[in-house]
Amino acid sequence: MTTEEAKEKSRREPLSIIIDGEYQALICTAENIRSAKSMNPRPDDIYICTYPKCGTTWTQHIVHQLLGRTDYEKGNDSHENKMKPSPMCHVSPMIEFMGAASCGALQSPRVLKVATCRTITFPKAQAQKYIYVVRNPKDCLVRCYYHHHRNFTCFDFENGDFDVFFDFFMDNKVGCGEYFVHLTSWLEAVKKMEENIVFLKYEDLVVDHRSAIVNIAEFLGGEAADLVKKEERLKNILEATTLSSMRKDQQRWFPLDHHRGNFVRKGGSRGWKKYFSQEQSDRMDDLYCNGDVVYHKRFFVRSVSVNAVPVLQLQSGGKKRWHGRINIYK
Repeated sequence: MTTEEAKEKSRREPLSIIIDGEYQALICTAENIRSAKSMNPRPDDIYICTYPKCGTTWTQHIVHQLLGRTDYEKGNDSHENKMKPSPMCHVSPMIEFMGAASCGALQSPRVLKVATCRTITFPKAQAQKYIYVVRNPKDCLVRCYYHHHRNFTCFDFENGDFDVFFDFFMDNKVGCGEYFVHLTSWLEAVKKMEENIVFLKYEDLVVDHRSAIVNIAEFLGGEAADLVKKEERLKNILEATTLSSMRKDQQRWFPLDHHRGNFVRKGGSRGWKKYFSQEQSDRMDDLYCNGDVVYHKRFFVRSVSVNAVPVLQLQSGGKKRWHGRINIYK
């Protein structure tokens, strides 16, 4: 490939897919997405609901540790057939990727991943538990660029340009759609208490890992809530779910033959400052703070608790309040 050809390829947008009028993750098929929307829910289902690269795998790992279901970390002890364990993406699958049939074969309680907006039809039941995780959208964009679109072979964007991807993200072409549509769709559910939802901030997982795990355990209840009252057990889970620990044995998370580099990277927060130009930072602030689309400025958020379970209080936000008052921007 010549220098000019390489430069031209870097300026191309990553591959994307539209199914039923909505941008979806490229790894999904229309059949699986449609079947997931009509999947039969179970009352003990646990759903991890996030926009891509907002702490999904981290939260799945924490929940599995609290439930004592860590087979994805263990090999088969048979001397005749040393089998590798199924990775996290199979034992706790994204329903839009795996479809209803594969999810239906899982043992209860299922821990399932949901990447779509809440307003898009997908299985709901009153007794189910939903964990929604949000992250600073600027860090989310950077991670989507490096992790998803450069490292997953299906996007054909290994040498893609960051500026091109920035526009791609801001034009709402990323699988799972527009970031703030996704966020506000779930905030509406929290506000109305329509489902059993807990709201987590990725940055809180980074800053106060212990409190975040205890909050998740109390939300799950039962044996998980009892487990974190035992200091030694809680210490073990804290150590197992640090980002440094998760960067080891990365075949636990996703088959590495479909992904370049590490599946779990640096983690952390505010890394976006190394990649955004001032113009790009201002452009995102203007879109999400000035209300080019009205719903972007409808809420600001502060954490509160109800019966020791962390939830949210949502109030009206005025112009520029989003940037100053919502914690995901800090």
